[in-house]
Amino acid sequence: MLLCRVVGMVVSQQKEDFLTGKKLLVCETLEEQGRQRFVAVDMVGAGVGSEVLVTRHICTERDAYVDDRIVAIVDSVSQ
Repeated sequence: MLLCRVVGMVVSQQKEDFLTGKKLLVCETLEEQGRQRFVAVDMVGAGVGSEVLVTRHICTERDAYVDDRIVAIVDSVSQ
């Protein structure tokens, strides 16, 4: 899993049926070195500016094309 911040949105008029009603959000990892950006499917109602937890490379028969999902909005992190 990755800790990320949502930095943007992707708008698409046509997409796979199972993505209907789901937002596609641009996420950026929070690591100082080697930050990555990627698009994830929002499963929890996140928005731009939210810190989120992303799972990567989940593959089930129903949603085989989804690599990254936002599964939690982060309230706090303790170390």
